[in-house]
Amino acid sequence: MVPMRVSPAGTPAYDRSMTRNQRSPSDRMVDIGLFVGVTVVLSVVVYSDPWADLFDSRYGEAGSRSPDFLAYLWAVGLGALMLVRRTMPRIVLVLTALGFFTYYIAGYPAVGVALPVSAALFSATEAGFLRASVLTGVVVLAASTTFRLVSGQSASFVLGYELLSHAALIAAVIALGYSVRARRSLARRTDQVVRLVSRQTAMDTAAHARDKQIALARELHDSMGHSLSVASLFADVAREADEAGQATALDRVKSAVSDAMAQLRSTVTLLRSSSGDPAVNPAFQDLHRLLDGPASAGYDVTIAVDDDVVASPEVQACVYRIIQESVTNTMRHSNATRIEAKVRRKDNLVEVAVDDNGSATRVPRFTPGHGVRGMRERVANLGGSFDVNAGPGGWRVHATLPGKALP
Repeated sequence: MVPMRVSPAGTPAYDRSMTRNQRSPSDRMVDIGLFVGVTVVLSVVVYSDPWADLFDSRYGEAGSRSPDFLAYLWAVGLGALMLVRRTMPRIVLVLTALGFFTYYIAGYPAVGVALPVSAALFSATEAGFLRASVLTGVVVLAASTTFRLVSGQSASFVLGYELLSHAALIAAVIALGYSVRARRSLARRTDQVVRLVSRQTAMDTAAHARDKQIALARELHDSMGHSLSVASLFADVAREADEAGQATALDRVKSAVSDAMAQLRSTVTLLRSSSGDPAVNPAFQDLHRLLDGPASAGYDVTIAVDDDVVASPEVQACVYRIIQESVTNTMRHSNATRIEAKVRRKDNLVEVAVDDNGSATRVPRFTPGHGVRGMRERVANLGGSFDVNAGPGGWRVHATLPGKALP
């Protein structure tokens, strides 16, 4: 696998400093194939000397020195550069150009311009050195053209057929290297996008599961907490009451425990279901159920909902849980005797306030627990505001909610 790095812009790219040992077996096989191919092709061209007779007879002497061992060694040397083209593409490009100039300076027969440098131009462009490849191609083409003209070759042939054909071949090779690099870059970017999308999907799934878990925890805390608080309250009443009062109190304990068990079974059912959402949300018409337990225990409880209040099912369920948890907290933590809950319309908002008359000679210490946190989370999820104040006159829970739930 080709080593990767992250560019300053955050885009993966080839690591140009990779070592030979870091290349994959397929990369090494490609490089070996290029080495053999370049060596064989250049050796055949040197041996066949296709332009020698034509140059000597019509366009001037192209090369006075016949191919020998050094010419074939030159072909092997240019081919061997392909073995390091991935690790040192710019050096390969420079050495190839110098080797091309050396071949012509030595007086060997012409083998064209583009053929000896094509592999090096392709490799450098593929590695990301487009400017260096274009510059080298222009320099080599200009130098070769100048050398041919100075050596007496026909200007019409050199500037016509030779220049156009070799310029086209050099441009095609550079374009091929650029397209290969662009395709690989696109594949890397696509792979990166797929990984990021998969990671984001997993994170969204985990967050959604956690949201459901927290929602079920709130439901369990609010519903069972209220029922068990009522049961605990009447258990204390039964301990101090006479025989008739004990029977009544124990009936209330039994009823509260039964309600808690029903809520527990409902929560377990939700945990086993695929949706994890409550089957039925409590609404304004269910608020009367919150009166029985505290009223039977001696609390003066009033819950009033103005007739003009219009709210979505989600908002109604939130209001119900706020009043339920506030009543529960009063029974558990306050010495109040009166609980008053009001739900009214305020412009396009729904306002709920729960007050008790818990008297104290000093401000009670306010330590938020799971219940207060749950109320705050419910309100925040619907885009409302929530506040709890503890003063000498008792506790006050206040929330403002939108008339409709957030989409």
